[in-house]
Amino acid sequence: MSHPTQDKKPMPALMAFGLAIAAYIMFTMGDAMGKWLQGTYHASQILLTINIFALGIMAIVAVHTRGIEKALYSEKWKLHFLRGTIITISTVFVLYALKKLPLADFYGIVFLNPLWVAIISRVFLKETIPPSRWAAIIVGFIGVVVIAGSQFTTLNLGFFAALAASVLGAISALLARYIGGNESPTTFGIATHIPMIIANLMLLPGHYVAPTLPHLGLMGIYGALLAMALMFISSVFARSNAVSQVAPLQYSQMLWGILIGWLVFNNAPTPNVLAGAMLVIGAGIYILRSLHRGRLMTR
Repeated sequence: MSHPTQDKKPMPALMAFGLAIAAYIMFTMGDAMGKWLQGTYHASQILLTINIFALGIMAIVAVHTRGIEKALYSEKWKLHFLRGTIITISTVFVLYALKKLPLADFYGIVFLNPLWVAIISRVFLKETIPPSRWAAIIVGFIGVVVIAGSQFTTLNLGFFAALAASVLGAISALLARYIGGNESPTTFGIATHIPMIIANLMLLPGHYVAPTLPHLGLMGIYGALLAMALMFISSVFARSNAVSQVAPLQYSQMLWGILIGWLVFNNAPTPNVLAGAMLVIGAGIYILRSLHRGRLMTR
């Protein structure tokens, strides 16, 4: 597999680290909003609405940054829509898994994503991953399992759906790298939101509930966060020189989730959550030290 990003200077390490962290914070905030809204609305209605908002924002940004004539220009739309379709399928698997599995088991499976990224990037992108990097990834995953308190006692179709979502998430991240950093971040976003809108339009009939104005506003904020997060993370994965080094930052979502759960939903962290968080933070500190040594985003 070739590396389309080699003809363009890689994203600076500090910028890549900052954008990735910001994206995962936004994703977590969006998850919290989705959790709040699901008490009133069907998941397909929430996903449809936020992706419509996100598509509108992405289109405005595309026109503003690239002009009307070049806003939608790309020679790789087929690859973009392939990635968007993979993300859409992954989202369907996530929704199914959440119905069938305890939340702890779900997180324990889905957060295998960085491991798949590392393995696939090693096999197909031929990236060199030192033993210490593997150790950081594994320690971070162990921390997530400790936080979740996962017992993996329910082996049903939900388990395989979560596993599929995890693998598809890794493939979509690596496909962003293969598409390349020369592509506009807005193109990545637009090609994701359109399949999401189509899929949730098909799932919505019979589930629609007229939203209140405050809830519609919340969905709009959710959509804006989703749009920005997708632009940020697509840029990072497309322009980084070592995808496997960015992937472990996804573990930070668990930490943001703990904080939001505590402050918003009044769910104080338990001792196992704090212990697992220490492991996740330890893995993150190692990544940060690598950044200061200039190794993050380098081969």
